[in-house]
Amino acid sequence: MRLPKMRRYTLYFVSIGTFATGVLWLIYHYFMQTEGQFGMQRHPLETTWLETHGAFSFGAIYMCGVLWVIHILRGWNMRWRRWSGGTVAGLALILTLTGWGLYYFEARELREWTSIIHWVLGLFSLAAFFIHWLSKSAAHRDSGPYPWPWFRKRHPTSSAD
Repeated sequence: MRLPKMRRYTLYFVSIGTFATGVLWLIYHYFMQTEGQFGMQRHPLETTWLETHGAFSFGAIYMCGVLWVIHILRGWNMRWRRWSGGTVAGLALILTLTGWGLYYFEARELREWTSIIHWVLGLFSLAAFFIHWLSKSAAHRDSGPYPWPWFRKRHPTSSAD
């Protein structure tokens, strides 16, 4: 189930870029503000990190689509790493939706809560990825080619499979 080398490197590049620019935005947003003439002012690079994070996020969404076809469906059907893989896929979906919300929501309080959810889950996603990557790949003992138990009963697999 290993990805081809170029896809794997592209995935690593996009993932590291998305994570790093998100962390840099957090640092510049919360810790690099300066006192200005009219109160607290944003650091000039905060906007740059946010825009770069958005650009990497488009690549991340594309890579999720690539992974869905060649990695996620196959692993799910073979019952490999379902908990960790499902968690990573779920995080990707929630991060996509909250990122969309941050772009389109206008209500200040809703944006603040969406922002907190987005960056907390974004920080957690690195740990979830490493848990998924380092977990054992043993298939479920009775997986067969069919992931659904009721389907296996009607269509038994031969012992040669």
